[in-house]
Formats: sequence, C-alpha cells, structure tokens
Amino acid sequence: MTFRIKMALVMVIAIAGMTLAATGLMDRALARVGLGELHRANHRYLDESYDSALEGFLVLSAVKSGLAVIEGSEVGIGFNLQVGDLVQSVYDYVDIAWKTVLAGGTILFMARLALDGVAMTDHFVMALAFFGLLMLASGRCFFPNRTGMIRFLRSVTATFTVLTLTLYLVLPLAVYGVSRLSERITRPLIRQSYDAFDQVSRTFSQDAAEGRLDGDGKGASAMQTARGVADRYERLKKRLGELEAYLSEQGRNLAGTTFQLIAAYLLDCVIFPLAFAVVLVLFLKGVSAYLTQAQRDRRLAETIRETARPVSTSPPNA
Repeated sequence: MTFRIKMALVMVIAIAGMTLAATGLMDRALARVGLGELHRANHRYLDESYDSALEGFLVLSAVKSGLAVIEGSEVGIGFNLQVGDLVQSVYDYVDIAWKTVLAGGTILFMARLALDGVAMTDHFVMALAFFGLLMLASGRCFFPNRTGMIRFLRSVTATFTVLTLTLYLVLPLAVYGVSRLSERITRPLIRQSYDAFDQVSRTFSQDAAEGRLDGDGKGASAMQTARGVADRYERLKKRLGELEAYLSEQGRNLAGTTFQLIAAYLLDCVIFPLAFAVVLVLFLKGVSAYLTQAQRDRRLAETIRETARPVSTSPPNA
C-alpha cells in the first residue's frame, strides 16, 4: 500500500469519525461499551454527596441557632451574667464546621455542573480532534515538503486528542476513583460527624435552651418569697455550674468532630480528585511519550536500513 493510499484511508476515517462525533452517534456507541454506566455512577455519587452535605448544613444551622439563643441570654439576681460566655468555644467549633460543609457542598455542586458541562461539549472536542487528523493527513498527502505546517498540524491534533481523552476518561475516572475512596474512607467519617452535631442540635434546640435557663427564672419569684434571695442564688449558681460543665465537655468533643469533618471534606473535595487527576494525566503523558519514542525509533531504523542498503551500479559500457 502506497503512502498516498494510506493517507487517503486516514482521511476517510477522520471524516467518518468527525461526522459520528459531531452528530452524537459516537457518544451513544461509547455509552454502550461502559462509559454510560461510568457517567451514571459518577452522577449518583455527586448527587448523594451533595444531599448529604445539604443535610449536614441544615443540622449545623440548627445547632448555630440554638447556640445563638443561649449566647444572647442573661440570667441574674442583683447582677447579670452573660451566659453566652459559656458557649463561645462551642459556637466557634460549630461555626467552623458550618463553613466547611458550606464550602464542601458548593464544591460538590460545582463538580456536578462541570460533569454536565463535559457531557455537553466532549463530542465537539472529539470532532475537532478528528478534524485535526483530517488536516494532518491532507497536509502530508498534498504538501509533504511543508514540514513546518505539518509539525503545527501534528501538535494541534495531539492537543485535541489529549483533551478528548481527558474529557472522556481522565475526569470521569478521577471522579469514580474519588467515589470509591469516599465510600470506604471519608463518608463514614462525615456521617459520624453529622451524628455528633445532630446530638448537639437536639440538646441545644431553642426549647431546650429556654428550658435550661428559664426553669429557675420562672420560679424565682416564688423561691424569693419562700426561701429568700440567698437560696435562689445558690440554686442558680449550681445550675450554671452544671451548664458550664456540660458545655466544656461538648467543646472537647466538638473539637475532635470538627477536625474530623474538615479532614474528610479536604480529602473528598480536594486531595483525592487532584491525586487521581495527576496520576491519570501522568499515565496519558507516559503513553504519549512511549508512542512518540516508538515512532522515532521506527524512523531511525528505517533511516539506518536505507543507509545500509547497497547502491546498485550499472556495469561500465564496453
């Protein structure tokens, strides 16, 4: 098969591939061989993770509301005591966790939108890759002496090819790898953190907060009449001591829970995706470098064979 016939065959393949990619038929074929199931699995993971983040955001918002009620409360007898001083550390931990879940949920939502955007544009990028292949084959067939133009077309084709592989394989596989690691490592940690904050939410609900502080306050006038100011002061002091001990214990627990939640979301939304993307990009670059080196070795071998081939000489005329 001559060189021109090879290039003509490549051009036919490029035209067919460009047509199939631009019309979406190539995407349907790839979906049937496994990419469709990969896309659905990634969407399922992102939807579940976003719903979990939304649930945690609502739980933490409820905790913040309950703590805000306590933080603004005052109790006293002859003087005022700002009860918010007791809950400040707990409120700080909850606020950090709330911001972490807010950022994590936003990143997950953006990832879901990005995945939808990739699904809408990837076939056009594939069509451009086939178009670049068509231009490259045409240049090598009809303008073989224009090495600069051929080198430029080769670079453009390689760029769109790598971009196509990235959109169809690198990003989906990165999300899929993150989903598998998340299911085994980070999702249980996030669920444990939500359970801990949910327990605090039930404890520091608005009714519970009002009950803790108003229980003694509502009976204060009766006690003052029956037992006097000193008795009321002692009971109130004991109640506030119990509240302070409870809040101190919760502060220690929530410190570890907050660190756990931050670490889980950092792994889930930042470290795992970057690690998988880097590994897959390095793999693609390694494959590309291997193919380029193999092509160079083949050209060198052909050059050596051409050089070593004996030159036929015709006998001199008698």
